[in-house]
Amino acid sequence: MSRKHQRFIRGGIYLSLYLTLGGIASLAPHPVPGTAETAVREISPLFVAESRELEEEPQQRTPPCDPGGCPRPLINRNVPHLITPRQTQVAGDRLELRWYEPEDVEQYTLILRRRHDGEGWQTRVSEPGFTYQGELLQPGTRVVVTVDAHNGEAVGESQFVVMSQAQQEALDERLRAVEAANLGWLETILAKVELYDQVQAFANSIDLLSEAIATTPDEPQLYCRLAVLYQQHYPELSRLNVYQPLQEAAEDLGVTCESGWDNGELTLTSNDQ
Repeated sequence: MSRKHQRFIRGGIYLSLYLTLGGIASLAPHPVPGTAETAVREISPLFVAESRELEEEPQQRTPPCDPGGCPRPLINRNVPHLITPRQTQVAGDRLELRWYEPEDVEQYTLILRRRHDGEGWQTRVSEPGFTYQGELLQPGTRVVVTVDAHNGEAVGESQFVVMSQAQQEALDERLRAVEAANLGWLETILAKVELYDQVQAFANSIDLLSEAIATTPDEPQLYCRLAVLYQQHYPELSRLNVYQPLQEAAEDLGVTCESGWDNGELTLTSNDQ
């Protein structure tokens, strides 16, 4: 069988099915005062420390090398680095948190702290993840997340901002339009991911794709789309081997993920000959 390519053009195949529906023509990616995109630009300085976190660590200590030597930059794998949320808006009243799992760690302390007044919430967990539903997810709230592995190393840290009520309502309207478009299950998932990405709600995209993979683990497009999201928005996580297993899972299903996302497309190449 000849090699087959499936291209999904950003803003094209799926979004074109419902951009013509009433009420969602405003999806064009132009910043408008008071919109989600403007909000993210306004808070971007909050994330400077986080974006430098992985880059500056080799100056702080001598961490373990990657297996097989040190062909890539060193990274401290004893730190519970936040995987999600990081540098993102958050939509809704539910937040999935996930962090890197250092070896020989039995318990973590997870702390969420509101930036403007320091009010916080914390819990102890034994797994490298947690689902939070609480008062800190009020619209417009900026939140700092820290995870302590109690192993004598630095804490993992990240920040996010909860969408305003007006932004959330506009997004909900667009999501309802997708539901009403009578797309297939996979097309609906990918279309919603596009909407989340357009308003920089990357944590919601990660959550939605992860849930879809758990429900339908034999769909390679889900693995590829999530891998591309990590590559595009969080390339620093490549040193923690975050998206490589997703690419490998797609390959096990007979598909190679070929990211050309800078050009607005994701190519899936069948491995069948």
